Amino acid sequence: MNALNTDLGTVVIIGAGGGGIGTAVASLVSAAGARVLAVDRDATKLAMATSRIEEEGGRVQGELCDVTDRDAVSGLFERAARDIDDLSGLVNVVGGLPAVHWGAVIDDDHEENLEALLETNLRVAVRTSRAFARTCVSEAGASRNRPTSIVQIASIAGLAGMPFGAGYAASKAALMSYTRTMALEWGGLGIRVNAVAPGTIRVPKNQNAEDAERDQTVIPLGRRGTPDDVAKAVLFLLSESSSWITGQMLAVDGGVSIKPSYLDADGLPVFVQDKALRDRLLKP
Repeated sequence: MNALNTDLGTVVIIGAGGGGIGTAVASLVSAAGARVLAVDRDATKLAMATSRIEEEGGRVQGELCDVTDRDAVSGLFERAARDIDDLSGLVNVVGGLPAVHWGAVIDDDHEENLEALLETNLRVAVRTSRAFARTCVSEAGASRNRPTSIVQIASIAGLAGMPFGAGYAASKAALMSYTRTMALEWGGLGIRVNAVAPGTIRVPKNQNAEDAERDQTVIPLGRRGTPDDVAKAVLFLLSESSSWITGQMLAVDGGVSIKPSYLDADGLPVFVQDKALRDRLLKP
């Protein structure tokens, strides 16, 4: 941990509550020495995250904010510019694919679902990133001469199609594209922008989806990820250990995104049927 602790300053985490990825990021970043500005629109979830950090001896300030509201976001970063003199990082965790927005592209309500998913998975991240960047480079921003880092939480769904989740996949793909463009436009301002693309992560809302046998079959590393797996990647991208990395997407998925669809349960191409060959290839 200390190898990554190179004066992280204050890190803003959008979507810090809930006990999942956002809370894990807030906790780990705090443990690495950063002061955390934890942001969430749910007071109960926010309190859970800030209490965890305080119990761990970290420095945290909770901020209630509905980041779908442009004025609320502007106010959040105006206060940050006024009150924080070492602003150094932003992590956008808000997003997801609620059950209500699963559906086929042909469904009547597809466009409404798409709009909702674009708001939570793309526009929020763009909105907060722009506000953060403007704060860092404004005359009023005391941190304007400090190297800063933005980390977006994307998804491996953005790397391919996603049946019945097209809007989610498209919004995450767009977020990765924005990440690259922001990196190009803001590199000269000392702002790095990268994305972490998680695979299937064990979070409170999907704990009932456990299936160890399935995971051994479909995930090369044999298990689902944890929020801490994602948080460790985020911490790396926030730290000076990644000081020459920008515009990149880091998949944190146990190898799922590189696994070809033509592999069978044994990890061999399905067209390898010769028993002798299979036995030789699978020999320990």
